[in-house]
Amino acid sequence: MLNIELKSISYVSTALESKVEHYSLIANYKQKHVLLSVPNLYLYERTRSSLQTSRRYATIISMFYRYIETQTKYKDVDPGDYHAVVTNRDIRRWQVTRQVTRVKANSISPTSETIFRDAKVLQMFFAWLAKSGFTTNVRIDLVDWVADFKSNTMLNYIKKAAEIRVDSDPIRVLDREASQKRPHQLIFNQEIRTLLSVFPDKVYSVIFLFALATAMRPMELCKFPLYGEGKNRHIFNYSSMPQDQTKFTYNVFGKGNKFRDIVIPAYALKDLEDNYTKTEYPARKKKYKDRYGKACPPSILFLNSEGEPVTEKMISNACGYACKLAHKKDPEFRVNNNFYQSRHWWPTMMMIQHRGAQLLSPAADVLDAAFAQVLTNQLGHSSITTTYKHYLDLARVLILAKDGRVNDIITEDFNIHAQIAEYG
Repeated sequence: MLNIELKSISYVSTALESKVEHYSLIANYKQKHVLLSVPNLYLYERTRSSLQTSRRYATIISMFYRYIETQTKYKDVDPGDYHAVVTNRDIRRWQVTRQVTRVKANSISPTSETIFRDAKVLQMFFAWLAKSGFTTNVRIDLVDWVADFKSNTMLNYIKKAAEIRVDSDPIRVLDREASQKRPHQLIFNQEIRTLLSVFPDKVYSVIFLFALATAMRPMELCKFPLYGEGKNRHIFNYSSMPQDQTKFTYNVFGKGNKFRDIVIPAYALKDLEDNYTKTEYPARKKKYKDRYGKACPPSILFLNSEGEPVTEKMISNACGYACKLAHKKDPEFRVNNNFYQSRHWWPTMMMIQHRGAQLLSPAADVLDAAFAQVLTNQLGHSSITTTYKHYLDLARVLILAKDGRVNDIITEDFNIHAQIAEYG
């Protein structure tokens, strides 16, 4: 069986003249360690802005390569050449094999949606190959790489392969069960309070609260500085910033290696200073110096209790662990809450603020292009219409839970603490 190691690497790119980090794939093939150069180049080109995204893409490619190695026609093919031999049919068969394994084990994961999304990552990889001039047999202009799990022929094949003898659709049953386990509402106010109280390391509760107010992604939060530079040179400790301003712009380097301007409310920066920069940061930067032998640069703000710069994976692991602790503390806490619940909070509250009394009326269905653009800029989304409709629905659910009452306190003086108290 092919063994592929995922290894995080960090180095100075000669092309960019700056430090980059991403995952790389190393195959153990015929008792040799072989760098999978083409996938690694893709990971550099497309995932260097987010180590978590890089790990996900690397994991999916390695899963597919391990599957490919089991197929007869690849018996004598070097793993470094898989990309040139793979066809649309191979990608489709990989999806089917994953679904068969899942049904046979009666497991809710991976869901059909996950299987499709993972295949989409592969499709993006092969699209990059074609665009970059590499040889590949995958036709990205065709859709026959998609496994249609809704067709009766496909369903019968999967049931037979998984040795399932029932009349129902096992895929649909498992997908429905998985869907029921996912939260379809915002995290509740009491859940937020409980979660903030159980993080073992205070830096993560501070980051979660900051995310509630800004809707920034984990990768963007990790890069938030103590002192900004360039377009962000106005970012300092809150007490050193103009006290007559209620909000500040911040230039974010986010997903897809793209820059965008977002708004950070003044109170969120004040919270950072009061709850972290003044109280936690001084001791942590000393630990950073002890650990790395140099002073902590002003480009790094968030450090864990050991003085290590916080990463996306640390945030994910800490929040997952904290959610389990929160559930033990309060059984009403939904253990399937996650860090991304914080990202959904800001746009939902802004939707309530913007639409007000019209929220439950048909008038709210009409796209407000200017407001939708504000949402997409803050979130870093590309589809204005989809973003608007998604958060309109979330806002309506929240208002209906409050008996249709739109709170008068949601004004231009938008403050996440007031919203938590009223709408969680």
